[in-house]
Amino acid sequence: MLLLPDILEMRYYMNTKSRRNILVLIILSILLISSLGAKTPPQRLSPFWTLNLVGEEVTETIFTPYRLTLVNIWATFCPPCLQEMPALAELQKEFADKGVNVIGIVTDVYHTNQKIFNQNVTTANYILDQTGAHYTHLLPSQDLQDLRLKDSQIVPETFFVDNTGTIVGQTYYGARSKNAWKKIIESTLKLVD
Repeated sequence: MLLLPDILEMRYYMNTKSRRNILVLIILSILLISSLGAKTPPQRLSPFWTLNLVGEEVTETIFTPYRLTLVNIWATFCPPCLQEMPALAELQKEFADKGVNVIGIVTDVYHTNQKIFNQNVTTANYILDQTGAHYTHLLPSQDLQDLRLKDSQIVPETFFVDNTGTIVGQTYYGARSKNAWKKIIESTLKLVD
C-alpha cells in the first residue's frame, strides 16, 4: 500500500523527469532549427581529370572561359536524352556570346573489355553525328564518379556550374524543350552575375 509521502515523492520524481525531458526537447529543437540555417559549402565539379570521346584529356579548366556551363548527363540507350541533344547544340551556339557552354557526360560507354568499350564509343559518336550535338562530351572517370555521378540515378540529368566548377542553381531531371532550356539558362545566368 502506497503512503502519502511515497505518492508525493513519485509525483516529485515524475515532475522532475518530465521537466528534464522537456528541457532536452527544447535544446534539441534549438539545435535543429539553428542547423537548418547553417550554410553548407557549395558542391563542386572539380577538380577532375577525364577524357572526351575523341580521347583528349579534359580537366575542370574546361569551365574557366565561361560564365556558366550546362552539364548534361546522358546515356546512349536513353531516347529522351537523344531527343534533346539537337536543342542543346543550338542553345550552345545561341548563348556563346553570353559566356554559356554546354558539355555532356555519357554514362554508359566504359567497359573493361576494350572491344566493347570501342564499340560503345563508336555508338556514342554516331549519336553525336546524328543529333548534331558537336559540343564536348566527357567519359565518366573515377573523379567524375566520385564528385557527381555516384549520386546520379536518372538520365538525362542536367545541372549548371560556374567558371570555377561550383554547381549553381538546381538540378533538372528529364528532357526539356529548347524553349524550356532557354528560360532555365537565362534564369540561371542571373545567379552568376
